[in-house]
Amino acid sequence: MADILIIANPASGKFKIIKPLLHTIIDILKEKADKVELVLTEYRGHGTYLAQNSLSHVIIAAGGDGLVNEVARGIVNTDKFFYVLPFGTKNVFCKEYGISANPVTAAKNLDINNIKKIPVGYIDNKIFLLMAGFGFDAHVVRNVEKKGVKFKLFKTFAHIIQGFPALFADKYSRMYVYINGKRYGFYHGVFAISAFYAGTYKLGRIQERKINCFLVEKNGRLSLLKAFAPLFFWFGFNGIHINSENIKLNGVSFCQLDGEYTELQNKSTYIMIKENAINFIAPLKKL
Repeated sequence: MADILIIANPASGKFKIIKPLLHTIIDILKEKADKVELVLTEYRGHGTYLAQNSLSHVIIAAGGDGLVNEVARGIVNTDKFFYVLPFGTKNVFCKEYGISANPVTAAKNLDINNIKKIPVGYIDNKIFLLMAGFGFDAHVVRNVEKKGVKFKLFKTFAHIIQGFPALFADKYSRMYVYINGKRYGFYHGVFAISAFYAGTYKLGRIQERKINCFLVEKNGRLSLLKAFAPLFFWFGFNGIHINSENIKLNGVSFCQLDGEYTELQNKSTYIMIKENAINFIAPLKKL
C-alpha cells in the first residue's frame, strides 16, 4: 500500500463544517494506505510546494477548485497519484470527474488501483484542469480578489455581488484568438476542458482531447447576457463554439484559471492541451 498526503485548505468554503469529520476521513483512508498525513496550507501556492516536495505517492487535495489547481501543479507530469476531497463551495472538478459531494463517501470511494490519466490545459506556462476565462469571467474573479480574503470566504455570494459591477461598470477590450487558421475577435471567452460552468451549469457538448472555445464576439451587456443567460436555464452557451488542440491569443493581460485570478506574462500567448498529464484516482462509485 502507498502513503497518502492530504493537503487541506482551512480557508476553503466548507472546511469548518467538514473539520469534525476529518478523523473519520483519515481512519477510512488508513485502511487503504500504510500512512496518512494531513497538512494545512498557509498561503497561496503552498499546495503546489507541498505536493512537489512530498515523498508520498498519493496526494489528495481537500479544498475547492483553487486548491485542486495548486496541488495539480505540483504533481503534473509525475508518477504521483491524485485525488480530491470536496471541501470547497462549488467543487466543479469533483462534479466533472464523478467524485461524491460528501467527503466521507468520497474517501470511501477512493481505490488506488483505479487510475485514469487526465488532461490539463496550458496557458503562459500555467495549467488549468477546468477552464480559462477572459472578459466578464476574469473581471468578476479579479474584483473578488481585490476585496481580500475575508470577502472571499463568502465565495458564492462574493461572485454574485461582484458580477454586478463587472456587468454594468467594467470596460472590456477586444481580444483576438486564432483557431484552426482563422482569427476571431471577442470580448468574453471561456476555453474549457470541463463541461460545467459556475459549478452547476453545462456550457454545451464538450469534445474530449480538445480545448472547447466559447466566444462572445460583440461588446455590450446585451450580447453578454444573450450568450450566457441560457446557461442558467440549462440550454447551454449561446455563442460561437469551436474546438481545437492549439490556440493563439492576442491582446490578453489576465484571466481566471479554475476560478482563480491569474495575471499573464505575455499579451500574446498560446492555450494548448496535454493529454495523460495527471494520474487521477477515479472513484469506484461515481455521482
